Amino acid sequence: MGLGKILELLDFYDTEHQQVDQIKRLVRAAKADDWCSVYSDAVDDKGWFYQQREDAASDLFFHSGFVLPSLIHGEAYYERIVSTTEVHMAEVDGSQNPGFRLERRRRWIASERPAQLLIHQAALTIDLGPKADEIHADLRKMVTLPFADVRVIPFNVGRYDLMGYDMSLLEFDGGGESIVQVESSRGSGLIKADSARGKFFIDAYKRASAKSIPAEEFLR
Repeated sequence: MGLGKILELLDFYDTEHQQVDQIKRLVRAAKADDWCSVYSDAVDDKGWFYQQREDAASDLFFHSGFVLPSLIHGEAYYERIVSTTEVHMAEVDGSQNPGFRLERRRRWIASERPAQLLIHQAALTIDLGPKADEIHADLRKMVTLPFADVRVIPFNVGRYDLMGYDMSLLEFDGGGESIVQVESSRGSGLIKADSARGKFFIDAYKRASAKSIPAEEFLR
């Protein structure tokens, strides 16, 4: 169905102008070649697009620079983040909501989908506050999950590419296009995995993974 026909239907049903504009963007984006940069921008309402793809992914890979990957945030750790953060994003980013975080973790655990999570030692050695023991205990529970490969990148490995970046890599069964989401000093957002930038970040992830150690060894 073409955009013109869709607009006729929207007009027939007296659709609100703001919704019409959003639907027009979705239709145009759906026809675009580079859906990762166009389509995601059109539908990424409070992280909705990314979350839909994460829930559908068969394999998950996360790299975290100075905080624990958000997929395994427990309630105590989230409280620590909120209490030490001066700029809060919960009102404009639904993924920053505590209920969203905990429900997201619950869904992942229930699905038992394989996930590798790389955590830099810095995230575990900063002051975690009065609930540090609770945070470490919760992390140990995550480490024992048979489908979770939680690893730590020690300080003694030195520098590697983009040490401070956060990255999520989602892979899909059936030949679905892989997705990379990055937050770094070089920019942030969704990136096509087979693009030059996507390959750059994936290579950095592989370097970090090769230098990491099992979290069990670090948490002893």
